[in-house]
Amino acid sequence: MNTKIRAFSRHALAAAAFLALAGTAQAQLSTSTIQGQISSGTAAAQAGLQVTAKNTANGNTYRTTTRADGSYVLVGLAPGSYEIRVEGPGGSQKTQVVTVQVGETATLDLALGGSGQQVTIIGTLQRKDVRTSEVGTTISRKQIELLPQVTRNFLSFADLAPGVRFDVDQGSGQVKLQSGAQNQDNVNVFIDGVGQKNYILRGGISGLDSTRGNAFPQSAIAEYKVITQNYKAEFDQVSSVAISAITKSGTNDFHGDVFFDRTGTNWTAKDPFEKKAEASGIKRPNTSQDQYGFTLGGPIKQDVLHFFIAYDGKNIEEPRQVVAQHVDQIPANAGIVPGLLARQGATKSSFKENLLLAKLDAQIDADQKFELSARYRDESDHIPEDKLISLPGNELDRANTENRVTLKHEWSRGDFLSEARLGYEDYTWNPHSAADTPLIRYLASPTTNINNVVDVLLDGGSPNMQRRKQSGVFVSEDLSYTGLAGHTMKGGVKVKDLKFDLSGTFRGVDSVRTIIDKTTGQPYYNSSNGNCLGTSPETTGGRVTKTDQCQIDLAVAPAGVSFKNQQLGLYFQDDWKLNKQLELNLGLRWDYETNALNDDYATPADRVAALRALDVERSGIKPAPGQTYAQSLAKGGIDIEQYIANGRSRKAFTGAWQPRIGFSYDLKGDRASVIFGGFGRAYDRAMANHALDEMQKNAQPGGEIWLIKNDHKMPFTDQFSLGLRQAVGVWNTEVAITRSHAKNQFNWFHGNRDPNGGYGTQSSIDPLWGGPSGYGSLVLGDFVTQAKTDVLSIKAEKPYTSDSGWSVSVAYAYSDAKTTHRSWTNDIFNWTYGKPGQGGWNPSLDVDKHRLVATGLTDKVLPWGIALSGKLTYASGRIRQITDCSAGWSSCVYRVGDKDDLTQFDLTLAKGFSLPIGKLTIRLDVLNLFNTITYGGYDDWGGGPGNPQNYLGGDNANLGTPNSRGAPMRTYKLGLSFAW
Repeated sequence: MNTKIRAFSRHALAAAAFLALAGTAQAQLSTSTIQGQISSGTAAAQAGLQVTAKNTANGNTYRTTTRADGSYVLVGLAPGSYEIRVEGPGGSQKTQVVTVQVGETATLDLALGGSGQQVTIIGTLQRKDVRTSEVGTTISRKQIELLPQVTRNFLSFADLAPGVRFDVDQGSGQVKLQSGAQNQDNVNVFIDGVGQKNYILRGGISGLDSTRGNAFPQSAIAEYKVITQNYKAEFDQVSSVAISAITKSGTNDFHGDVFFDRTGTNWTAKDPFEKKAEASGIKRPNTSQDQYGFTLGGPIKQDVLHFFIAYDGKNIEEPRQVVAQHVDQIPANAGIVPGLLARQGATKSSFKENLLLAKLDAQIDADQKFELSARYRDESDHIPEDKLISLPGNELDRANTENRVTLKHEWSRGDFLSEARLGYEDYTWNPHSAADTPLIRYLASPTTNINNVVDVLLDGGSPNMQRRKQSGVFVSEDLSYTGLAGHTMKGGVKVKDLKFDLSGTFRGVDSVRTIIDKTTGQPYYNSSNGNCLGTSPETTGGRVTKTDQCQIDLAVAPAGVSFKNQQLGLYFQDDWKLNKQLELNLGLRWDYETNALNDDYATPADRVAALRALDVERSGIKPAPGQTYAQSLAKGGIDIEQYIANGRSRKAFTGAWQPRIGFSYDLKGDRASVIFGGFGRAYDRAMANHALDEMQKNAQPGGEIWLIKNDHKMPFTDQFSLGLRQAVGVWNTEVAITRSHAKNQFNWFHGNRDPNGGYGTQSSIDPLWGGPSGYGSLVLGDFVTQAKTDVLSIKAEKPYTSDSGWSVSVAYAYSDAKTTHRSWTNDIFNWTYGKPGQGGWNPSLDVDKHRLVATGLTDKVLPWGIALSGKLTYASGRIRQITDCSAGWSSCVYRVGDKDDLTQFDLTLAKGFSLPIGKLTIRLDVLNLFNTITYGGYDDWGGGPGNPQNYLGGDNANLGTPNSRGAPMRTYKLGLSFAW
């Protein structure tokens, strides 16, 4: 590690030199830019005129002077409304108020008239942000406040950007944010310019891996921007969707609000599965979902110091109907069966969350500003092992806690702006069982054999017991320079010191699979002594752990690993305005990590010895005399020595160079027609949890062997875009074609091969199970999978204005998505990678070919002050993968199944009542107004007519039958809020 620290120190010194030498662009994560040309009559105004922007809410001011050609650039503006002043020879006069949004580069040309006494804006404000190469969509505060939703998750509006999906699993409540076939781990959300990256788990954003909660209090979000292509060099640790959000701040007036929302099962239509359960006598329980919170902000000192606090809380009671399956295969009135069936019925799964943001901002003097923010998150989420067959108590408590503190200092002087940040983060994910008793999976079997069974019910504790923690500090510096005519330059460096504490076990309690005898009704498991019963007993540690009718996987002791990782990021961006029409965006980024995947790890000696030992007969094939297991693997194209680590064999990846180049060309110079495009590369990173998987599995005596390839790569995406923005009356329209080609996606895959280097008689879709003699399966990890998505996107928006009182947006995407993953997903497990006949590109299960999202809102058009908004979502459906074994087990193949379209319309009505001390608003949200049914999954296993291998014998009668709901049924939510 000392060598790595020295290397990192050298890189950090090089970073300081880089920043010092870089002239410094208007790429911005949390701020905005106003630029333009100042003229006087028909002539350009002279250099040195002072241009001032004053925030109308808190009095913060930003200043610059005109350059030699009369142009000006105001950088680092907090999104909001500003009064623009130009101090000319004949005095100064404020203009109309200009509003800029997060990440926006607004082009505002100003004209001085009458000796400088009059300042006017040239062109329409509706088109001020069209000269950008980014492919992005801004979500306004008005949309966040008025558009319909139930979860109060601000990210749920990210799908207003073409091709972006915000999905909520209707079984677990888990959230997934994704664009195209790219891995959902490659997204990132930046809150006030600070990335919320999840370094240890899936989902891209800390706390998004497995939760029904929200990553951030929606009441604290002012607005955000969704960028899918051509983000500039300032954006790090993202190669898919980048979301830049800005939080609210206190103003010169005291403002606040309180809110309370409620929905529940009585306000939600029954889905087909709930109706089926009720038909069998199991009613749906009465449950509720409550959301509540407040905001408060105001001045501590006018124009100088302000505070803001936001709190969001959530309580969810998720209904569940426990229904035993395949009861026709067990006796209803014998043995334990009556007792088990009596425990069927209605139950609830609970969730509780608290989110808090506190913020102080201060303008120390004309040149300096400070901002301090602190965030807290705590949640507990009880989730059953299986929503349908888990008896009460068979649950996992998914705990999430997170704390973040960030201090930002801005200093401006002349043509320079310095933005320095210091931050701390601490995030812990801790799923653990709600009970410490063994997990018992009760099974039915027509042949009374443990290998030919179906599930009946689950009981006992959850085996999952994990603890993951990322913590650390970072410091960053971004320096902008606007003194060179035609150029807005920005350079930056970020250094982050992280620690990963990863521990736990995938089986914290014994996991029992036992058949219920179809005559006696008794299980083949003795719970009093923890032994299996039945024929052909096998023992482990003095216990009978396997018979023909029962199997026990014994609990595995927790294991853990802790390691540190230093990160360094450098970038330089030049937004070069060649003339009134053409602008180039030229950026370059480089990222480096010292220890992303526990590079000091050494493969245990027992595993190394087994891999290098003599091979034995496997799959009916005898090895040649003296042939080792490693030599058998080599015949199959696997050099196992590339995976065996000795504590020095793994090196940090240093090749993360990322050019990002874009352009915009204003055809007539009036912002009515703008051609834009670009290409670039964006690197992300792999989850640290892979290192824990490797260490945990290898810590089990005689268990599986998991190895990560020593030659670490990092996932990245190459992006290309070309489009046209066109003004059509009051509408802004855009059409674009984009390509994303993601490479080096990490996957685990089965590495076992027979002594001839092949797969024996395994089905074409199955790996060769097993490993070296005396051990379980060999599982290898490498950066091997690719995904690509070609998109044609069309957008049209009529922005909201206070004069019109309404807005409409339409976003359509046609996507052609493919992946090299053998299961057609973006999962981290790609079991048959390397198997002949399974290569090439496959259709992606994660992308709708057609997707349309349209919204509309108004708060002035309807009578009696009623606000109305709606959201229509149509998706042509993602393909289904059917496992077809109609030709026999050795000939199973995947085939495409019919798609299930999604059409959902959501509606909101709100009415405000003015009171002497504030405004009371009553709001009704209706999700899925027309109660359309969309299924989330199907029984797609073992399909095909004449299949004699089905687990109950004969054809699979359930083939193609829906087994889960994919979208909510009609849901009503009532909300009350009071603002002052």
